[in-house]
Amino acid sequence: MRLFTAIRPSPAAEEALLAAQAELRLLGRGSFPRQEMLHLTLAFLGETADAAAAEAAVEALRGAGPISLTVEGVGQFGDTWWAGVRENPALERLALGHQADLRRRGFAVEARPWMPHITLARHYRPKGEMAQLSLPPVEMAVREVLLLESLQREGRSVYEVRRAAAL
Repeated sequence: MRLFTAIRPSPAAEEALLAAQAELRLLGRGSFPRQEMLHLTLAFLGETADAAAAEAAVEALRGAGPISLTVEGVGQFGDTWWAGVRENPALERLALGHQADLRRRGFAVEARPWMPHITLARHYRPKGEMAQLSLPPVEMAVREVLLLESLQREGRSVYEVRRAAAL
């Protein structure tokens, strides 16, 4: 199974993300994650048969305490466009500590620097000259971390919650 841990956006953040996607749609073409697929990845575990260890790592976060974060700005990695997250030491401690715990449990979590973002579009091709896009700051409380499984159903990707832990 293909697993990752993530945070889902609040309703207000989701609304701003959908507005940014709508603006991108007007200016070009690409693959846009559906509303229920929007998330901020904490750790990508990849293909694994050890769901129990992944679930235990998510459970270890239970009771850590909620944190606040701010979604803002739009950027890109090549042809992937994303919404940014304001620098946040509490979020970084949560994510990097969680990644370290996953490594101790035997998962090969990516070694590259963690950069929190929410993907807005993949394989994006602008119709012409791109205007400066903006995403006004939206604050949200993070009260839950999810272990999600990426599945293919009827020819499309879906994310199924394997475990949820309240912070």
